[in-house]
Amino acid sequence: MADRTVVDTNVLVVANGLATHAAMDCRLSCVGELARLQREGVVCVDDKRLIMGEYGRMTDHDGPPMPGSAFYKYLWQNMYNEEKVRQVQVEPRDSEGRDFDDPVLPPNNLKKDAKFLAVAVKAEAVVVNAVDSDWYEHRALTDDLGVRVRQLCPQHSTRRRATPRADDASR
Repeated sequence: MADRTVVDTNVLVVANGLATHAAMDCRLSCVGELARLQREGVVCVDDKRLIMGEYGRMTDHDGPPMPGSAFYKYLWQNMYNEEKVRQVQVEPRDSEGRDFDDPVLPPNNLKKDAKFLAVAVKAEAVVVNAVDSDWYEHRALTDDLGVRVRQLCPQHSTRRRATPRADDASR
């Protein structure tokens, strides 16, 4: 079975070149990851379309085709192909997907990413992140929930301490 993955929206944004603070190697990592997922991954999204709605708001559909926008289109085209896209049932308590009944997420500062976290917990999926430092800052929470976060651009998404933890390199 292919890897189950939840993709934070910032990966699509960086792949499209819209995160001007991201270095070129970061952008190339994002483009490569989106291409890999289209070839061999199972991308997990929520059944309420919260993630797809955010992707749609953050990608351009009018200009020349960009990698993040093409990935969004790929997901829509494969929405009912469970070998490529898995729709995970979640129960948000609000219309923005910042709080959930199942799974119950503890109060934290990852509210804007709660939909990604809820899907990752339910699908037992890896979260892929590019430039959002919240995932690194709240790694104790993701560890407690059994969610692994893969940092595509650690130079932009982590705040390094003078003495890194032994598990920092594997995250």
